[in-house]
Amino acid sequence: MEKKEKVVLRRLPDYDPEKIQVIIGEGLEELDLTSKIQGRITIKPNVVMAHPKIAPAAYTRPEFLDGVLGAITSCNGSVKRITVTEKCGAGLPTSRMMKRAGYYRLKRKYRIKLLPIEEAKKTTIALKKGRIHDRITTAKEIAQNDFCVYAPKLKSNALSYGLTAALKLNIGILCDRERMRDHNYNLDEKIVDLYEVGRPDFIATDGIEMSLGGNHLTQYGYPLGIIIMAKNAVAHDAVCAHILHLDPENIPHIRIAQERGYGPLGLENIDIAGDISLDEVQHKTKEWDLGLMDIRDLDCGMEILCGQPFCQGGCHGVVLDWLHMIKDRKPQLWEALPPWTLVMGKYRGDVSADKLMVIGSCSEIQGKVEARVKRRIKGCPPKHKDLVLWFFLKAGIVNPMFRFDLILDAYPSLFLSWCRRALKGRF
Repeated sequence: MEKKEKVVLRRLPDYDPEKIQVIIGEGLEELDLTSKIQGRITIKPNVVMAHPKIAPAAYTRPEFLDGVLGAITSCNGSVKRITVTEKCGAGLPTSRMMKRAGYYRLKRKYRIKLLPIEEAKKTTIALKKGRIHDRITTAKEIAQNDFCVYAPKLKSNALSYGLTAALKLNIGILCDRERMRDHNYNLDEKIVDLYEVGRPDFIATDGIEMSLGGNHLTQYGYPLGIIIMAKNAVAHDAVCAHILHLDPENIPHIRIAQERGYGPLGLENIDIAGDISLDEVQHKTKEWDLGLMDIRDLDCGMEILCGQPFCQGGCHGVVLDWLHMIKDRKPQLWEALPPWTLVMGKYRGDVSADKLMVIGSCSEIQGKVEARVKRRIKGCPPKHKDLVLWFFLKAGIVNPMFRFDLILDAYPSLFLSWCRRALKGRF
């Protein structure tokens, strides 16, 4: 009989680093990993974006990372170096997001290296099973280490059929250009391609506060009170899906990973251990709204016309995410969105509108167009920061992320980051 993959669920209601350290340490022992913690250690959290007002629940909390580092450094192995590495959302400098996330105090406490992937020394790896990528370029610390820890934030995500967990975390091993390539209807195959390189030895997920209900950057946090630990990302993510009452068969990147032989999907092949049952966790989440919906069903002040191809991971999902930002953080604007008509994909039919916005480089209207105002936002897909900027400049819509401090992050700070990379020769 084939051995089941183990996923450990542990109860913890608050962000106490000492308690987190104890639980992570016990999880490492239960998964028989303590003796393997030695040499070069790489830890990858989720820091897609961090901001105390706009994105307070989007990232792995510093208290959680503190507990992970405490558990790793308490093991008796000969640890040579610990590197915490990440690439935040496209178009933003990771160093700024790490600072906003509160990670620099951990650098002083544990003598770790904080490494933005865009500023790291790179290596290119040929893939054996890749379907979208035949090779990828990432930080050497991701591809070459002795023990790798992933510390995701448990989140709902409209771009990936409702869930961000361990597999989806691998989008953050790529720099922006490679990250945005095929970030469209190919996103799920892309995510699984990356698992060939970004394959953690240990996963410890921050589910003490879960982020859900809207945009994966700006949505709110809700107390869930759990830590999830595993060695296998597919089994881990399948259990996370069930926690949120999602069928992992209906989350393409988890299903594809199982089909490629990376791990089990069915609960019958997963051993769920720990001090809190899946049923008890599901009882907590049974009334939660994940914000997962088809953009065509969204009830807002805008008319939304969708053509093919339908890109859940591209324009259709990104625009839904942009609308969720407003709903999350600017409800007064949500109630009074101006009556623009938005078109994504190749829309077949005539369009009559007062104000028309075509979104995406491949989008077009295959029919007669009558509109007083016509605008276009290019990109495949457009980055979030580009949607925020161009909807402001072309439509006068002030998204909640249109803030002076974030503008500094997205443009001057990003330029300085490019300068540092150029001086180090690390593009």
